[in-house]
Amino acid sequence: MKKDITKIIMNPIRQRILQFLMINTTGTAGEMKAELHDIPPASLYRHIKVLAEAGLLEVVEEKKIRGTMEKTYALVKQPMGDVNEQDVGNIIQTGLLSLMSSFQKYFMKEGNDPVKDMLSFSTSTLMLSDEEYVQVLMKIGEVLNGVIANQPEEGRKPRRFTIISSPCEEENK
Repeated sequence: MKKDITKIIMNPIRQRILQFLMINTTGTAGEMKAELHDIPPASLYRHIKVLAEAGLLEVVEEKKIRGTMEKTYALVKQPMGDVNEQDVGNIIQTGLLSLMSSFQKYFMKEGNDPVKDMLSFSTSTLMLSDEEYVQVLMKIGEVLNGVIANQPEEGRKPRRFTIISSPCEEENK
């Protein structure tokens, strides 16, 4: 079941639905459709259903509106129950494979321009105490929170921003 959950949450559309609910706490399909307007409605409804059937979303309210039931969704607090190290490792590795696949698709598409598209990759080894590290993460969070709810408009395009943190192999020697 947990492996299936990993596959389910690695879908880019489902990640956007989950992100919407992380930001807004709750939402109806209509509210999601208004914000995620580039996703076709039938596809959005299908992905919401997949997330709900997987136990990742719950219905927190139902209202009858013009003869139809409107459901308000929220994230389930602990959808996978207790998670062990292997589960976390599988989720991270699946995420990395998904990221690699995105890059592969990008580079296989003819006419892409990494400079024009501002494609970037960097890695740094930082010497930080746990407290300093938490402060860095909070600052990054502040920056991302300032733009995460941006709505589509002229000149804006979706950009994937991934932060990966890991211990350095040198530390284990």
